[in-house]
Amino acid sequence: MMAKRLLLVSFAAIAVAMVAVFSWSSWPSAVDRQSPDPAVSLLNAPLGERGSFQEGYFEYAGNRLHYVEAGQGETIVFLHGFPSFWFSFLRQVDHFKSDYRVVAIDGLGAGKSDAPTDERDYKLEAMAEHLAALLDELGTQQVHIVGHDWGSAFAIGFAQRYPERVLSVTGLSAPAINASLHALETDPSARKSAGYVERFKQANPPLLVLLGTAGTIYDGAYRPLVDAGKLTSEEGDLFRGATSDPRRTNAHINWYRANLPHPDDLTEADFWPSRNARVTMPALYIWGDDDPIFNQTALDRLMELSDKSRLLTLPDIGHWPHVREAEIVNSAIRTHIEAASVNAGAN
Repeated sequence: MMAKRLLLVSFAAIAVAMVAVFSWSSWPSAVDRQSPDPAVSLLNAPLGERGSFQEGYFEYAGNRLHYVEAGQGETIVFLHGFPSFWFSFLRQVDHFKSDYRVVAIDGLGAGKSDAPTDERDYKLEAMAEHLAALLDELGTQQVHIVGHDWGSAFAIGFAQRYPERVLSVTGLSAPAINASLHALETDPSARKSAGYVERFKQANPPLLVLLGTAGTIYDGAYRPLVDAGKLTSEEGDLFRGATSDPRRTNAHINWYRANLPHPDDLTEADFWPSRNARVTMPALYIWGDDDPIFNQTALDRLMELSDKSRLLTLPDIGHWPHVREAEIVNSAIRTHIEAASVNAGAN
């Protein structure tokens, strides 16, 4: 009788634990919007009371985006990749704020932006509408747009979808989504190298905790940059903190779930904004030749779809060229956007 009772208690405890885990997994992770973003505080610290970086939030279709801005002039929008947040462009926003209005955005599921549980919110079309509405809110009709990794796919796609709003586009370390899907459709090596995507898509918060994903993200992406002296330890700690919440990491993975179907399940509708959508404005693509994400078929397709493009390949550089070689990248971006400026050739 006692054994039966203990067994029932054990089953009840397991059931309660399973419900708790499921509920915890389903809750959107809370965001502290009362305290200043520590990354903003760090960038503003040398400026004292003259700190120039300001935070803002913009809600559209029920989701709030967090963004950081500084400076005046033509606007440069920066879109980060996975797993990261706006601070991945710290060397760029700090460099360009003296001559431009810089706006760095936390994508859904990252930083201090919302992390909705509905995968449909992460569709590139939905996020592009949100970005276009944010630009309206900021009072800027045309921008230069710069993205890294997933942010690059988003930036180039936004330029394809809203060409009238983009003066120039710069993509680092990833092509447009229609070029990537073309590679998955036609290149067996692209399918093989993208195998990790399907594993990502199967993740959930308890599994991410069990696998120690937060430590893996830091050790794989950010510790090497700290060890190489490309990030300070304090900057590295900010990246560690921003990528350590398993619920938000799981939400950020929705970028993959919503936009990258299994290669066997591709349909025409997946080629956002369309299979043959072109990049009509000046485009700069920056790649490290030691980048494990690189795929030549995707890059070739991107160049085919681009009317006015230039490729900058950095030797012996991996997936973080804008951090590893910030001065070279900043110089290339500056030359690129100056040529595409609304004032170019005025004098």
